[in-house]
Amino acid sequence: MQVHLSMLDPSDPRKPSAIPLVLTVDASQHPTVLDDFGDFVHTVRPGTGAASA
Repeated sequence: MQVHLSMLDPSDPRKPSAIPLVLTVDASQHPTVLDDFGDFVHTVRPGTGAASA
């Protein structure tokens, strides 16, 4: 499953970005992890430019 998020650069809105998020699992695992993947997708936000640890 793939989700592509479209985001704008806050410092220059003329610079859009497409962020691909990909879930790769066996077909038998799909129903088990689908809700977790959806929850993860909803947490993705633009960063501050600082590297995360």
